[in-house]
Amino acid sequence: MLILLKPAIASDGKETNGLTIGWAGFGVLWRKPMATVYVHKTRYSKHIFDHAKYYSICFMDQEHKNQLGYFGRVSGRDENKMEKCGMTVNNQDVAPYFEESSVVILCKVMGKSDFDQKSVDENVYEWYQEEGVHSQYYGEIVKVLVKDYK
Repeated sequence: MLILLKPAIASDGKETNGLTIGWAGFGVLWRKPMATVYVHKTRYSKHIFDHAKYYSICFMDQEHKNQLGYFGRVSGRDENKMEKCGMTVNNQDVAPYFEESSVVILCKVMGKSDFDQKSVDENVYEWYQEEGVHSQYYGEIVKVLVKDYK
């Protein structure tokens, strides 16, 4: 059974980092299969996502819940959590991902935009009063990796 806690990981050619994402969207945009992730402007990973050409979304099994909890609590600003999270980062494809993932969605960045906090519902607007908005990263799904269960 896959858990809802999932990391998104990117590299800008200098740094690799990721974050646990709670928000993602899947569908079709510009006639392409797309996965959209949302990164808040206060997150350390944002500067990496801003310059990345690809990113991955990893879906993990329940057995990795504690490691993913660590990954979500610790900032790459404070330490190299990619090394310390206890999972294996694979850099052999277009974007880094965790080898322990059950499913990996590899995405090519097709665009980025920021929420316009004045154009959202007043209940959503309240979320952005203190710390600002999320950026949306639109990624064409270029490959899906599925672990071979035996």
